[in-house]
Amino acid sequence: MSLVIKGQFGLIVDAVREKRPVIHHLTNYVTAGDCANITLCAGASPVMADEAEEVVEITSNADALVLNLGTIAKAKMQAMETAAAAAKNKGIAVVLDPVGVMASKLRLVFALKLLNEGLVTIVRGNYAECLALLEEKAEGRGVDSNGNVTDELRVAKDAAEKYNCVFAVTGVTDYVSNGKQALVLTGGHELLTQITGAGCMTTTLCACCAAVTKDPLLAAALGIVIMGQAAELAAGFMETKDGPGMFKTRLFDGVYHVTTKWNVLHLDPERKQ
Repeated sequence: MSLVIKGQFGLIVDAVREKRPVIHHLTNYVTAGDCANITLCAGASPVMADEAEEVVEITSNADALVLNLGTIAKAKMQAMETAAAAAKNKGIAVVLDPVGVMASKLRLVFALKLLNEGLVTIVRGNYAECLALLEEKAEGRGVDSNGNVTDELRVAKDAAEKYNCVFAVTGVTDYVSNGKQALVLTGGHELLTQITGAGCMTTTLCACCAAVTKDPLLAAALGIVIMGQAAELAAGFMETKDGPGMFKTRLFDGVYHVTTKWNVLHLDPERKQ
């Protein structure tokens, strides 16, 4: 990764800490607490509100909006669409996590509606989810995917071009594209696949970054980088008796340390810790 991009990453991290942007989540009940806590660890402020009657007011006062389809319901879909429209009117970034769109026609149709209406700034999903959005068909059983490494970059670029937004396809290797440019990212730890909420929290970190920059490509990439470095740091904190539960706890600490001492794993020696 170029020094120019790393320098921009540092400015975005500092801006999140300085501005403490408000990140409004319409998310799922499985990982809502995780996403709220990871927002705080990154230096931003979480709001979790999905009542349709108040989402316009709350979204309009936020700095970024997260839409997570993990535990979807018709009332929540209505609130999401209303909130996304309010965000678009205010120029607020909308980050979509298309959980399980390859497994459910309801989820797929709704996600495609948001994308086709131009309401989404960034999509952060796994290979199977992003492929389903690109091909506009649901084929799958669960919400996880190992992905086809040779095809992931194509999916990221083609989907981004098709829907005129940034697509971040995450997995062992991560691919982020705005349709014209693309970034290939490596990092993280295999224990991320052994806990709930890793993807959801990564989406939240992308939103934290998107709240303070007008470049959604960099925002999505940085959110992924922060999670990857935090995972490496968390794994390094672990003792032989520890497992996925302690890893998840230390992941929050990892995000805190990465964002307060940017880039904690590869610190510039001239940058004060």
